[in-house]
Amino acid sequence: MSGLSPYLLLPLLLSVALLQATALPELKILGVKPELMLLLVLAWSLLRSSEEGLLWAFVGGMMLDLFSGGPFGTSTLGLLVVSFFAGLVEASTIRASLLLPMIAALLGTLLYQGLFLLIIQVTRGNVPWVDSLLQVTLPSLAVNALLMPLVFQIAVWLDRRVGRQDIRW
Repeated sequence: MSGLSPYLLLPLLLSVALLQATALPELKILGVKPELMLLLVLAWSLLRSSEEGLLWAFVGGMMLDLFSGGPFGTSTLGLLVVSFFAGLVEASTIRASLLLPMIAALLGTLLYQGLFLLIIQVTRGNVPWVDSLLQVTLPSLAVNALLMPLVFQIAVWLDRRVGRQDIRW
């Protein structure tokens, strides 16, 4: 079990998935919607570990996939990969500066969106790579990096209020 009770984790991730699927498409910044689930999973993985981050990535990704028009599992796979790599970073290093989570958001967004485009290419064919990278990925890098300090501080606040427990699979 993660340090956060399932009674809180599930509603939190469901709320973020619903917000991302319903309200955020209307609140575009630089022509793209913020990827709050990605940022939250990334922040939690940086703060806690790959194990807790992977749990959040799996649950949050499944919820996103339920509301997505893309191939089922795309969000889940992307979040799992990003969470795994983010969890390898030492938490004390990340807490030292807000610049480091922003850099992690840049790298995480690039990896997440790259995997998404690759999966779309494999499952549906012809992806306009250059247009997708310039019109979606590039603005998403900026938006997610700028939002990461806020999301990271919320995750730090939540981390301080939640006790750590071992995850048992």
